Amino acid sequence: MADTYVNDQGQRVECHDEQVKTKDGHPVAAPLAGAVVGGVVGHQFGGGRGQDIATAAGAVGGAYAGKKYNDNKTDDNMSVRQVCRPVG
Repeated sequence: MADTYVNDQGQRVECHDEQVKTKDGHPVAAPLAGAVVGGVVGHQFGGGRGQDIATAAGAVGGAYAGKKYNDNKTDDNMSVRQVCRPVG
């Protein structure tokens, strides 16, 4: 059910509650840590240009693994927020 009122500028505004899904945790921490660890591990392989490529590949792979970890380990929470929009 929406509530309607008139704001300070004389506009009619309609407000309603909306459920929003949020995730707990720090969404950047695991991918960042994964990128650092992956880069360090990748740096141990190859030499010259190959070592640079292995370092970059390790960093990308580690960041991806960290993101997947976040996706699987963080809990979804439902919260309610009020959304208001001017009407006509």
